[in-house]
Amino acid sequence: MDRRTFLAGAAGAFSMLAGCVGTAPETPDDGPATTETDTPTETDTPTPASPSIVSQSLEQRGDCDSSGSASITTDTTTVTVEGCIAGRNGCMYPALASASYDADADELSVRVTTEDTSDPDEACTQAIVHRGYRVTVEFDGALPGSTTVVHAGMNGEQQVAQSETGE
Repeated sequence: MDRRTFLAGAAGAFSMLAGCVGTAPETPDDGPATTETDTPTETDTPTPASPSIVSQSLEQRGDCDSSGSASITTDTTTVTVEGCIAGRNGCMYPALASASYDADADELSVRVTTEDTSDPDEACTQAIVHRGYRVTVEFDGALPGSTTVVHAGMNGEQQVAQSETGE
């Protein structure tokens, strides 16, 4: 019968393919071994830390002469703003509305306003007052590249100082 011929031929064909199919050996023995080359890698250069605000405070300094002014000074980790803001009556005192750092602009923005600190039954003098203040903003990392100070008082919002403060 032809079945025996077919099976004998198939067995011979499979025996010829033995060793030709299957997974490749772990170490080829048909030629020199390939070696991996070292690829140079980039070394991480430490980038300066981005400034981040650690603390902020406003200290009231009493009466002053020239409202609508401010000066900006720095040391290694601190930006200090000393200024004078006008209040609409004797019960108005400086208050820190905000101190925020904009990383995209590398800028510290300090906004000082006045607030009424009187008791509800307290009478206030009806005269414009000039109040001094000191704002201290402490940073971790580096100082911002620039600082802008805005007074939001009885004359609306006015930029009263700007300085390059970074290194």
